Formats: sequence, C-alpha cells, structure tokens
Amino acid sequence: MSNTSGIIRVGSVALVAAALAVGATRVGASVELASADQRAGLPESSSVLVDQAALVCPGQQRLGAVGLRDVSGTVSVAAAAPDAGVVAGAPAGGSGSVRLSLGTSSTGIAQSSSAGSPATADVSTPEMVVAAGSGALAPGLVATQVWRHSGDDDRGLALTPCQLPSSDVWLVGGGAGASRTERVIVSNPGANAVSVTVDVLGRSGRIAGAADRSIPIPPLSRQVISLDAIAPDEAGPVVHVVAAGGVVSAVLDDQWISGATGRGIDDSTRAAAPATDLVVPGVDTAPQVLLRLANPGDTEALAQVRLLGTKGVEQPAQLRAVRVPAGSTLDVPVAASSASGLGIRSDQPLVAAAWSERRATTGDRMGDFAWAPATPAIRGVAGALLPGLQTATKRLLLTAGSTESRVSVRLGGAGASKVSTVTVAPESTTVVDVGSATAVWVVPVDGTVRAAVSVTGQDAGVPFYSVAPLVDAPVRALSVPVRQVRN
Repeated sequence: MSNTSGIIRVGSVALVAAALAVGATRVGASVELASADQRAGLPESSSVLVDQAALVCPGQQRLGAVGLRDVSGTVSVAAAAPDAGVVAGAPAGGSGSVRLSLGTSSTGIAQSSSAGSPATADVSTPEMVVAAGSGALAPGLVATQVWRHSGDDDRGLALTPCQLPSSDVWLVGGGAGASRTERVIVSNPGANAVSVTVDVLGRSGRIAGAADRSIPIPPLSRQVISLDAIAPDEAGPVVHVVAAGGVVSAVLDDQWISGATGRGIDDSTRAAAPATDLVVPGVDTAPQVLLRLANPGDTEALAQVRLLGTKGVEQPAQLRAVRVPAGSTLDVPVAASSASGLGIRSDQPLVAAAWSERRATTGDRMGDFAWAPATPAIRGVAGALLPGLQTATKRLLLTAGSTESRVSVRLGGAGASKVSTVTVAPESTTVVDVGSATAVWVVPVDGTVRAAVSVTGQDAGVPFYSVAPLVDAPVRALSVPVRQVRN
C-alpha cells in the first residue's frame, strides 16, 4: 500500500429515528487514509437519507409451531416508499427499488421501482418476509402484513406493521382460557445466528424460569414460541424478548376461542419501552376496552390514566390512582365512548397496551379483537399500507400531546393522492376517514402526535377488527466519518 492518502467507501452503522437498528438501515460513509505527518481534515458528522432499509414481517403467524395446531390464513404483504414530497429533502425521480423476499431462501417474491407503488405478494409458507428498500426508495419505507381467516371459529383479521429489528422488544397481549393460544414469532433477518431470552410478567409477578432458557434463532429464519408452554394459564401476560448477538423482530399472535365461540385474533407488535409517560393511540370506539399495564421494576407503581378523546381530555375517577404491583401486570377496564388515546403517567416506568373487542349482537356472538400498544411520538414519517381491505371501514386516529399539533396526512391508492393538513387539539384525538385509500402517510408539522389505523367490517354478519400502530419509518441516519492514520 502506498503512502499517498485516499478515500475508501464503506458501509456504516446508522442511527435512525433515534434508535440503533443494526442491519436494518445503511448509509454510505467515508474513511480517510492519511500518513502520520498529515493533518487531514474530516467533515463533521451529518444527518443523511438512508440508502438501504429493511423491515421484517412475521409471515403466516399460525403455521410452524411445534405442538400447536396450524391455522392457515390469507396473508398479503405490501411494501412501498412514499410518493415524492412526503420525505423532506428527498430528491424527486431518484432510482431505487422495493423488494419482498422470503426467509432462509431469500427468494424474491415481488418488486417495485416506483415511489408510492407498492410491491405486493401473498404468502402461504411459514417463513418471515423481509421488505427491503434501496436507493431513493429506502427513505420512508413502510410495509404491512394482513392476515385474514373467515368461515369458522378461527376467523379474524390481523393487520400487522412490519418492523425494524431490535435487540429489546416488549409485547403486550394474550390471556387465560383453554382455547386461547398465544405464539411469539421471533424473526432473525441477519446473516448470523441470534440467541433470545423470553421473560414473562404476569398478574402475580414474574413467571419463574421463563427467562432461564436461551433460544437460538438461525440466520434468515424465524422461531415460533408457544407462550402457553412458558406461562400456562397466565391471565395477563406481558413478554420481554431480549436478543444477544444480533437483532430480531418479534410479534405476539393472540387467538381466542371461548368454548365454541370464535372471539378473534390479532398480533400485538412492539410496545414503547418502559417509561413514566406513555400514550396508547388507536383506541377505537368499542363496547369493551381493557388497558394492560406492566411494571417491570422492583417498586409498586402509582399510575394515572386519562382518556384523550375527540372532545378533549377526560379523567375518570376510578383511573385517577391505579396501583401496579412490582414485577407484575394489571388489566384496567376503560369506558371509551369515542375514539381516543390513553395517556398514562406513573411514578415508575411502565409498559402498556389496550385491548378492545367487537362482537356480533345475535347468535353465538362471534367477534374479533385488537391490541393497540403504547408508541413513541412520530418524529419524521410514518405510514401503513392496507392491501385487500376494500370493503372495510378504515380510520386514521391521531392523538396529540400537551400542545396543539398539526400533521400532514396523505392518502394514496388507485393512482390518486389526497393531501391535507390536520390540526389536533391538545391531549385529544382526531379521526380521519381513510375511505378507499390503500396507503396512509403521516408527517408531523409541529407539536407531538401519535397515530394508528383501525380497520373494521363484517364477514357474514360477524365483525372483523384490527388496529395497526404507526411508528417512525427509516428516513435519516447519522453519518460519522472516521479517519485511519497510517505511516
């Protein structure tokens, strides 16, 4: 190697949406080589658009679990980068692609090379799906999976946002009952094996021995873990998945058949990390709503729960002082008369999600339910794709923080795009009718906002129902130049 200096292009670890997502996003970076007597200057760190991004979808959630009955649903996955103008600073007309691929084989199953035009595919095998964006179609990448089954007790709808992988995932969902089954689907999108531990909190404390076993996840594959085997008969489980040696994506799939009556199915996705100030968006109007709180600490938590509804904030007397025992979970009934968010303030860090249910009013009253986790405020761009839901009622629920918030909402699909600016009053929720749109994009203008999309409808007179939280898409990364000095 000569003594002259040069520039070498390398990949870098990217800091995206204030969270480290190793292997999920990438930007170009530079290493400057200089001789020992040189004082080569380096550019300062900068925030740049990502040029590679990957999201992970669970695939057929109820297939492939050892010892559990398979239930095959119709699974559709869609992934897209937003239309031009949604991502600030993104050049119009740049080249790139969005690609869907399957599990260990990395087999490509769909591809798109146009912004706003989704890559879509149906999935029938028990494999994870990776949605990858490159070039100009990496910033703002969003992917959504729709699972649907009809015609018998296994019926239901699960609208699941595909996620950036993480080494630390909290999942809130599940319950007791002989015919209620929960599966934790852990996907490893990396090229190296990852080990995970699964810790479970319950009504009476931590489940003994649950986190003592390390579970290997081979590269580019997934593992379906029966929560019933780890925590049998637990009425209020909250699951903590911790990965070593890499990052994973995890969802909790919850199905309930009460006797001979199908009560529904849904996926619970990653909840916000334990915090003393949480907001659960996407609590749509439903006859029954429960808020599940988990206290992972060693001290009892005293929490206050408020309804952030369409008419503003409401403080029910019974939710003014809620005690959550240390290392335990608690289900709190909530009377939500309109679409709302739930604001939770506590003296100890908590994890939270809301469960709501819709049931038929006649016959054996079959129905469906949804889990809505607490989420961070949207900082850049968030969105959802809604494939195959043309006959459903779709609503965007926006919940503001302590100040008035304004957001830009773009509804797309069928070659058309509608853009509007929505104002949300402080600590309240505003509902936007999605109509026939198959894509929803949300960009904060000022203030803080959290968002979710609810989907409701009927199948032969029986409700189907699901809620998808909206979280930050990969948009920008911190590019850190590094200088290597040589003699």
